[in-house]
Amino acid sequence: MEPQVGDARALVSRGDELLLQGKVQEAGAEFSRAAQLDPQLAPAHLGLAEVNLALGAYGIVYVACRHVLDLAPESADGSVARAILYVLDRRYEAAVSELERAEQLDPGRAYVHALRAYALRQLGRGGDAALAAAKSARLSGNRDLAQLFPKVDVAPAGANGAGGGAGTQLGAAGAAPQQPVRVAGPRPWSERSPVERRMVRVRFATANNAIVTMTLIGLNVAVYVLCALFSGNLIEPFNPNNPLYQYGVEVGALIPHEPFQVYRLLTAMFLHESIIHLGANMLSLYFVGIITERIFGSGKYALIYFASGIAGGIVEGVLAPNAAGLGASGAIFGIFGAFGAFILLRRRQLGPSANFYIGQWLFYLVLNMVITFSIPGIGIGAHVGGVISGFLLGAYFVLTANRKRARGQAA
Repeated sequence: MEPQVGDARALVSRGDELLLQGKVQEAGAEFSRAAQLDPQLAPAHLGLAEVNLALGAYGIVYVACRHVLDLAPESADGSVARAILYVLDRRYEAAVSELERAEQLDPGRAYVHALRAYALRQLGRGGDAALAAAKSARLSGNRDLAQLFPKVDVAPAGANGAGGGAGTQLGAAGAAPQQPVRVAGPRPWSERSPVERRMVRVRFATANNAIVTMTLIGLNVAVYVLCALFSGNLIEPFNPNNPLYQYGVEVGALIPHEPFQVYRLLTAMFLHESIIHLGANMLSLYFVGIITERIFGSGKYALIYFASGIAGGIVEGVLAPNAAGLGASGAIFGIFGAFGAFILLRRRQLGPSANFYIGQWLFYLVLNMVITFSIPGIGIGAHVGGVISGFLLGAYFVLTANRKRARGQAA
């Protein structure tokens, strides 16, 4: 018996890997063989539930999950099985709670984080979902597991008798393939017009791309190249006689006398004095910007960026009215502040990973503040003003989303 048990567990491991690769049918065959070798092996039945969830055979999912709960109700597998049943029943809050328990019992399962991201998206918690999806991608080798979950709302698997007596083996005798139970959702692909199909393809192609972040990086680089061409120096193009710098940098003392000069608060955000200055800022924007844009959405993210950059410029203009201020760092500090507001205000929903994110955020905040105050020439006002305004805006958006979600649940 022992060799069979060992073989069954090896089949489950192979099935898990195939499922993460999107090879659903092949994974189902491995899980089915494992369940035949060892009918008491809960992970084999859980694998069958995961496979049939991806295939839309919800009756089989229901029975497979029940087998897992009979065999190992208090295990991580049991929590995942309960979460799947909650998803079938559209009880997404309960599913998220079970998946958080599964993560505590058995950390490092990519499928758990992917399913949690799916449930969070159904609840309208896009920021939390983005973090869960990012963790799933990191654990699964940067794979997109969204294809493993229902594309439309599903009815409770046991409500219509589906799955009764079907067994839990994919393709088992007497278990005819089942179709997804469609209660509400978009029209089938075959019924959509060519225009609708093109729109869906465009949305799919750009769904996971940080459009605003990449656009901002492109604009900053393009302006830097123009500055370098005017100055004739690619490494350190800053020159007061260069018209782009002459009319673009922020000088706080000019604004009270000539209110029109307020435009400099915006233009200064796209000017950099050297290639090192540009590179450091764009690298920071890339790393913190992508995840923050996914959390808040492109529109709110752009508002945070520009509002923080302008607020930082105002503070810098007050503290150093005669200095020439330039650079995107105030806006980038604002994005960093907004991300901090999100993880601090959503720490309960983030579960065990919250302390890690908060610790990392505080470490980099302190490190950057030390650098800001210790190196001459850095715009202290821009950095401090940017991070404070970004934090406040981020907190406002998070709290507003919380209130909307609370009203929706109450309704």
